[in-house]
Amino acid sequence: MLLVSPWAKVNFVDHQVTDQTSVLRFIEDNWALDRIGDSSFDEKAGSLLNLFSFREGPRAKRLFLDPSTGEPMDSGDSD
Repeated sequence: MLLVSPWAKVNFVDHQVTDQTSVLRFIEDNWALDRIGDSSFDEKAGSLLNLFSFREGPRAKRLFLDPSTGEPMDSGDSD
């Protein structure tokens, strides 16, 4: 799984096994929701919380791509 987020840990590789239901589990864990239940796999899925660092705030700079070439453009930000 490749995680792209301004809150993602920088240069971090997590070796925990995850699958598609890990995304559902992340939503349930992050927003303190109950598990779906009825033998759903979200209860057994690996957590994605270890991939994020919410305490430090977003670290990524904005990246704007040229729509015709896909090349990075100068965003004009001083970050």
